[in-house]
Amino acid sequence: MFKGVDHIVVAVKDLEAAVGRYETIYGVEVSERREAPAAGMKMAFFRFADSYVELVSNIDDQGPIAKRLAEKGEGVHLIAMQVDDLDKAVADLRGKGVRLVGDPGAGNPIKGQVFVHPSETGGVLTQLVQR
Repeated sequence: MFKGVDHIVVAVKDLEAAVGRYETIYGVEVSERREAPAAGMKMAFFRFADSYVELVSNIDDQGPIAKRLAEKGEGVHLIAMQVDDLDKAVADLRGKGVRLVGDPGAGNPIKGQVFVHPSETGGVLTQLVQR
């Protein structure tokens, strides 16, 4: 069911400074940039063979990244795990009594936005991703 780590999301206060650090440390250039104004965040992606690191920062003082930075500071925001079949993984985890956030069904505006609640994984928000 679980295939491995899809990507890691790291919350940073200053996206441009963090991009510079990551390019220097890992010797790879940022491969893509995006903004999600509705979520109040901007992102930079570093792609590797089978995974990537996503740096995220807030656009303003609203949204989940602004809240995360205010409460916990910089650091790993979430780990995304790749699954073969999202619907089956969700059903299996629910059957085990695992607390989930989101729903893979038609009511979810973005397919694949299902998370294992951090209370289940020692404080780590885990996203389930089907590619």
